[in-house]
Amino acid sequence: MKARVVAALVGMLLCACSRPGGRAAATPSPSPTAEDPARPLPSPVPSVVARINGQAIYLAQIVPIAKEELERVPLTERDGNKPLVLRRALGRYIERELLFQEAVARGIEADARAVGWAYDQARRQHRDEKGWEDYLTGRGMDARSFRTELRVQKTVDALLDDEVRRFEVPEAWSRSAYDADPAAFAEPGDKAPPSFEKVRGRIEEAIRAERRGAILGDLLTRLRARAQIETFL
Repeated sequence: MKARVVAALVGMLLCACSRPGGRAAATPSPSPTAEDPARPLPSPVPSVVARINGQAIYLAQIVPIAKEELERVPLTERDGNKPLVLRRALGRYIERELLFQEAVARGIEADARAVGWAYDQARRQHRDEKGWEDYLTGRGMDARSFRTELRVQKTVDALLDDEVRRFEVPEAWSRSAYDADPAAFAEPGDKAPPSFEKVRGRIEEAIRAERRGAILGDLLTRLRARAQIETFL
């Protein structure tokens, strides 16, 4: 699809979303707790930091995520930022667990080839055994658990792909994009613009792709609303 068609789609989509009666873009998911996320951590920090629909989340599972973010914070500020960073990591892990549980409930599975490819790519970046072991250890994993984590990630990706395919694009959005410049949808050599119905599928695909992040936000909001989430940090 031509670049100007994509631009027209995005522009018309934004207009459609802002009109009365249009679907509003999703807002970020609320924090699991209304308390100050930078407040001091409990002492001692519990080994189980949350339960999602009865599924335990362990401190050891979120520490590598927090460590990665904390390493980007100036050294002199790290101690003061640890509570906030750890709770952010927990929030991200809760979202990941909600999405994974939903994927399992829908019978969605990761593409084994995609998991294998991602594993091989990571392994190629650490060719010697020592470097590979250090890489895994820094993430609190071994080779087996790393492959398991990749499978979870790819399963969540497959869930989002499924959710995007399910998204019903309002006809008004598609027609607005088409009516903005029907000739932009013509193929080289065409004497007249194609009909709306002929290109409607292409327009809807472009809108779904542009709204992918908002679709994820809407899904997380729904999952949170019906989930039992307990946090202990």
